[in-house]
Amino acid sequence: MAQNISFEQAVELARSGDPEAQYALSSVLHQRQQFDESLRWLRTSAARGFAPARMTLATLLIDGRHCARDRQQAIDLLQPLAARDAQAHLLLAELHGFAALGGESREKALRHLLSAARLGEPGSMRQLALLAACQQRWDLVRPLQEALARRPSTIDWAALAGSLPQLASPIPLPPPERLHEAPLIRRFPRAIPPLVVKMIIDLAAPLVKRSQIVDAVSGEVRADPMRTSSHVTLGPRQHDHVLEALERCIGGVASVPPLNAEFLQILRYRPGEEFRPHVDYFNESGASAYRSLADGGQRAQTVLIYLNEEYTGGSTAFPSLHIDVKGACGDLLHFHNVDAAGVGHRDSLHAGTPVVTGEKWLLSQWIRQDTYPARLRW
Repeated sequence: MAQNISFEQAVELARSGDPEAQYALSSVLHQRQQFDESLRWLRTSAARGFAPARMTLATLLIDGRHCARDRQQAIDLLQPLAARDAQAHLLLAELHGFAALGGESREKALRHLLSAARLGEPGSMRQLALLAACQQRWDLVRPLQEALARRPSTIDWAALAGSLPQLASPIPLPPPERLHEAPLIRRFPRAIPPLVVKMIIDLAAPLVKRSQIVDAVSGEVRADPMRTSSHVTLGPRQHDHVLEALERCIGGVASVPPLNAEFLQILRYRPGEEFRPHVDYFNESGASAYRSLADGGQRAQTVLIYLNEEYTGGSTAFPSLHIDVKGACGDLLHFHNVDAAGVGHRDSLHAGTPVVTGEKWLLSQWIRQDTYPARLRW
């Protein structure tokens, strides 16, 4: 909105039918927290075809902020913009590919990601390169990396388009090593490629903070000497198609839908830091157990992915079973916390032993018995 006109003049201009003024007025009203009125003018501007208004409204409809979430309406708003707007393709890729948004076609999602890449959007190129690395398609990875590094590159867009069904397929896993039967403990060696684990560390490194625990009796979340690492929980705004592929992979390992999982956690252990022996399932006799169990039931399974190996100490130990796992970079460790009846396995007691030298990076995801409700609140 022009700076040299009053708010009242802006309202009159919006009422006259000017979609740009309507969009600007919506923005001002939003800043004033007059959300209903802001949304009304935003819808009016979008209905007149004003592209920024359509994009903003679609984003609100995806997030469910200040209006009900409406996936199909968001798609209808974005589709006309996609011919020339990489951001529209990125949002359409989320809508078609993310389980939390009801996405049912990973391949369709990646077609939109490819279109954004062809429009020069670097984030989409990076994601396609990492998805290609997951499938060991190095012929696709190298030209994308060269383009990202601003080196001469010849990307074969037709070959990349033809590879999308493969890139949309589950991450192929090696045969597991079965370490124990009950509770089930399995290791998938070198399951995740180095390029992907490096990306995860780079994403998490600026965000990690001192880790906390959930008190087994009170349910209070607090720092505690038993867990001295740092970590970050990756919420929806950090999510992308590589993490989506990783979560679907973890869901496949656990044989549950990806929405049964809590958000990914990335942990950093420095020398002397540890997570003392603990179980991941909830103490059902604790005062707050009903609250924890209401959010998708028990933490039935755990998946750990080791993100580096340049450290000493820092193994994952199961003291009751005399099992000690020193994961290599990319190893995936999967274990059950409860038995078939949903009762906690006491032998799932485990610890992150103290790191002696270097830094240990680890990805952790807890799997609930049912859908984890927070996953649906984008």
